[in-house]
Amino acid sequence: MSDLTPMCLLVDDGCPLIHVYRYHWEDVHRKPPLTDDGRPLLDFIPNSFLDHFCDVMETHGVKGKLSIVPAPAGKGDIVRGIEGFDPSLTYDWLRTVQRRLKGLCDFCPEGITHDLALNLETKGYYSESESEWSQHQTRKTLTPYLVRELQLLKEAGFDATGITSPWTFGIKVEPEYIAAIVAAQKAVYNREFSWYFLHMIHDKPATRPWIAYEKGDSILVSIASTVEDWWWETMNCPRRDDDYVVTIVDKMLTADGRKGQIADVLQAGGWPVILTHWQSLFSNGLETGLMVLDELGRRVSSCLADRVEWMTCSQIAILTAAPGMDTSFRPN
Repeated sequence: MSDLTPMCLLVDDGCPLIHVYRYHWEDVHRKPPLTDDGRPLLDFIPNSFLDHFCDVMETHGVKGKLSIVPAPAGKGDIVRGIEGFDPSLTYDWLRTVQRRLKGLCDFCPEGITHDLALNLETKGYYSESESEWSQHQTRKTLTPYLVRELQLLKEAGFDATGITSPWTFGIKVEPEYIAAIVAAQKAVYNREFSWYFLHMIHDKPATRPWIAYEKGDSILVSIASTVEDWWWETMNCPRRDDDYVVTIVDKMLTADGRKGQIADVLQAGGWPVILTHWQSLFSNGLETGLMVLDELGRRVSSCLADRVEWMTCSQIAILTAAPGMDTSFRPN
């Protein structure tokens, strides 16, 4: 085992073209979606943004996972194409992800719609969000829902090594949710070993991933984020100057590598698992979040190269389950 501490980047809410947060905002507020400073939230995220994201990831060797919402906001899906757009744009996005991010990222579904829950029988939608719906389900109803998520990614050519929870999907019925994840991965990929992201534990810097389920040949690892989404505010701010970018990066890691939430996690003995969102990096078209990620990548390389190693979620899961690993870091 390497002496370097594992570190990874979790990118939530990824998908072709659809700006899922814009639809979340509209569903909650029931009025035209706006940023905090009054600018309209853009309806879609162009494929050029994916190219820019890949540039930054490749430049700094950043690793982690990218969620792919398979039927974002219920507007088409990644197999048939996104509604309102030429299907070639959806397929170009998927091909770029496979070509440029495979090896840097694990891929996983994040709900089916990341919006209203889908009624699998009628193909209509419930009045509840996927997260709300999940909190009163059992493994009997959760398993086919997760199977559908995984099937869509598999049909689109992806090996989904784990599952990300939209919002806090399943947190109130987590034992049932865990059983459903294990069953769904077995059903779709014949996989016994997997991981999931549900918990955001940003106030306990000593947190490391833990084995959430182990029975027979089946193992499921829980990977919790330990560094919060400091990028989020860039959606609501029109600034993208260097001084503004630095103020955000400093919250995670200062230029000397001694302070910031990443430094705090390392000091406490935890593993830096950094959370962000597709829309946080897009920054409502300004791509300020990518500037933040670019600078963070530079700082990690210059200050922490002898202390951390970027890893994908599946690599972290394998390391967590390795014989002899200390599993006492599961939070109470």
